[in-house]
Amino acid sequence: MSGKTGNSLLTLIIILALFAALWAGKMKPRPDLTRLVRDIFPEATSIELANGIYSVFRENNNVKELLGWAAPGIGSGYGGPLLSVAGVNTSGKFIGAEVAEHGETYVFFRMARPKNVFKILNGKSFKEITERNYTLEGTTGASRSFEALIGSVENAVTKIAGEKFNFLVPERRKSLEFGFVELALIILFSIGIFASRKKSSIKENLRWFSQSAGLLIIGFWENSPITIAKISCFLLGYFPQVHYNLYWYFLLGGFALTILVLGENIHCLYVCPFGALQRFIGTIGGANKKMPAWAVKLMVGLRNYLVLAVVFLVLLTRKPGLASYEPFGVIFSLNGTIMLWLLLVIILISSLIFNTPWCYYFCPMQACTEIIQSFRQRTKLLWKEKLIKGSR
Repeated sequence: MSGKTGNSLLTLIIILALFAALWAGKMKPRPDLTRLVRDIFPEATSIELANGIYSVFRENNNVKELLGWAAPGIGSGYGGPLLSVAGVNTSGKFIGAEVAEHGETYVFFRMARPKNVFKILNGKSFKEITERNYTLEGTTGASRSFEALIGSVENAVTKIAGEKFNFLVPERRKSLEFGFVELALIILFSIGIFASRKKSSIKENLRWFSQSAGLLIIGFWENSPITIAKISCFLLGYFPQVHYNLYWYFLLGGFALTILVLGENIHCLYVCPFGALQRFIGTIGGANKKMPAWAVKLMVGLRNYLVLAVVFLVLLTRKPGLASYEPFGVIFSLNGTIMLWLLLVIILISSLIFNTPWCYYFCPMQACTEIIQSFRQRTKLLWKEKLIKGSR
């Protein structure tokens, strides 16, 4: 078997394995919502489901007493849809909720403090909740996970309010969220595209400027670099609403399109905050050591297989948060597991010796870059062959 044939066969096996994981994930049984309803209504003796709403009863001396209703609701977080079940009593007051399923990372979900959110909402009327007529402080660094919790409760309570109380929930006007961060992304990618065409010292100066801005804005300000978890959301078919997620479409679109069109990874060279941090540290330490060729080949291979394993796991479990092994959240929000803290320390120390080691040997976005570049080259070859055949 030739090397080319072997590579083609391996590629086919990988693609089939990923599709198999995707199919198996879709076939996975859904969570038992009835059990969660009982957690919200511990006094319940019977539960009836109709039109997507659970009616909860307590029996006393053969007399059925209605305790309230519960319904599932969905909010959109970092890791795709967040499903929760919310309960409302017969007076229309919120009495509790339970998260049934989510794809958030452990760190972001913990920072959103779901139990605290539900506790604060306790006793609020469905009118107050659906109209957001209450004061509820967010959680720094986990704003989208926090918003997903609130959104899922609103979605659930809205169903109950409309079905059981004939309450017409005012429709919120969807306004496009275009602000400072979205504008900054456009400027950073524009600087990168302009600088990539230059060969003078201005190129290096522009790169330092754009990387510094990326570190401050995307890293410490927004705390939302590109992660394999977010790309996994798209692979699972979770496409967040453009109105509220313009930032992600700009970031991911800029990453992919500049590689496809220009053949150069503008994001990693000029925008990525973690790449900038490594480069700054490397400047301090010198970062002039080079790894042996065999070690580079080994680490790149391990990186690619790690990315494949992570994506396979995400497709199988339908939990994008499982893909987050990048140490971004640790440095930019100072929150993370012990393993992520340890990984961060190793990478930062290595950055003093080697040039941006995470980018070259660990970052999943580098593997994505190679896939996009390979697609670009194959497309160019096919188009060239088509032109040659057409000219004959």
